[in-house]
Amino acid sequence: MRQMIKDLREGDVVNDFYVVQQCEKRESKFNKVFLTLTLADASGSVAAAVWDDAERLAKIFEPGHVVKVTGKVGVYEGKPQIKVSDGRAAKPGDDFKESDMRPSTPYDIEKMWMELEGYRKSVQDPYVGKLLAFFFEDPEFAKEFKVHTAAKAMHHAYCGGLLEHTLGVTRLVLSMAECYPKMSRDLLVAGAMLHDIGKIFEMGGLLSTEYTTLGRLIGHISYASELVGKACDKIEGFPSELRLQLQHLILSHHGKLEFGSPVVPQTPEAMALFRADEFDAHFYMAFRAISEEKDQSGDFTSRVKALETALFKTEKARFGEAYSMAFPGDYIDRSITTVSFDKPELPAEEKPAPEVPSEETAAKQGDLF
Repeated sequence: MRQMIKDLREGDVVNDFYVVQQCEKRESKFNKVFLTLTLADASGSVAAAVWDDAERLAKIFEPGHVVKVTGKVGVYEGKPQIKVSDGRAAKPGDDFKESDMRPSTPYDIEKMWMELEGYRKSVQDPYVGKLLAFFFEDPEFAKEFKVHTAAKAMHHAYCGGLLEHTLGVTRLVLSMAECYPKMSRDLLVAGAMLHDIGKIFEMGGLLSTEYTTLGRLIGHISYASELVGKACDKIEGFPSELRLQLQHLILSHHGKLEFGSPVVPQTPEAMALFRADEFDAHFYMAFRAISEEKDQSGDFTSRVKALETALFKTEKARFGEAYSMAFPGDYIDRSITTVSFDKPELPAEEKPAPEVPSEETAAKQGDLF
C-alpha cells in the first residue's frame, strides 16, 4: 500500500515514491554538506533532510523529478520530517501513478467553475462583460485556468488552486459590495476574476511548480495588466478610464510595494480587492496549519512564517481535513471528512447578485497572495 504523506507519523519507515519540490545544498558549521528537501504527493508535502552522502544524493533529488525515498519519519520544530538515508530516480515500470504525485483541490473543479461563471454573467457593464468573456470564454484559457496552481508553495499550491482562490476572492469582494454599495460591483468582480490570470504564465510544471522565464523577469502582476490592456484594445470603444481602473486593480492587488505591487491601492475597489486577496490566502494558510498539526501535542501550532504568528487550535478549526472556504457538501471529495454547507444560489444573468456565503514572507512575490 502506498505511503501517502498525510498518513506519515513519527517513527514510520519510508520506502516510496515522492516528487521533489525543493532541494537545497547547505553546509554545517563543521563544514559538512547536507540537503534540505521538500517532498510531495497528492496528499500534501513534507520536509526532509539528507545528512549522509549528500553530494551523491543531490544529483538524484532534482526538483520536479519523482524519486524513490528511503528513510525514517522524525519530528523537527513540531512538524514531521523525513531523515533520508537513500534515494533513486524513478524509472519506467516503477509502481506509482502520476495522479498520486500531484496535489489537487479537494473541491469539484467543474462546480467551482460554474459558480464563478455565474458571477461573471451577472456583470451589468457591457464593456466589463466583454472583457471577462474575452478570457473566460476562451476554451484554452479556461482549460488552463481550471487546473493551474495559485502559488508555488504558500497557498492553494495545487491543481485547481488558482480557480479555488479566485472564487474565494470573488465571493469576498461581493460581500464587501453588499456592505459598501458605493463601490462598483462590476469592477470588483472583474478585479477578483482577473487579478491572478498572469499566474498561468508565471508558473508551470506538471508534477512540481517552477517559475518560467516570463515569471522571473516580469511576474504575474505586470503581465496580467499587460494582458488586460491588450484585451481592452480589441474591444471597440472600451472607455479609457475604465481600462485604467481595471489595470490599477491588478497592479495594486498585493497592496504594498514591498509585497510586489508596482503601485498601492488608490481606489476603494482596489483597497477591497487587496484585502480580499490577502484574506483568502491568509485564512487558507491558517486553516492548513491547524489541520496539519491538529493531532500534535499542544494548543498552538508552530509559528507560521507568512502569518508571523502561531495559531490556537480551536475545536471547530481542527474538524475535518479540508481547509478553505465554505462549499456545498457535494463540492467535496467524499474521501475527505468535512462540514457541509447549504448550496448558494448562483446569480442569473438577468438577476442582481444574491448574497454570497462569507465566511517566511514568500521568496517570490506570487506566493504570499
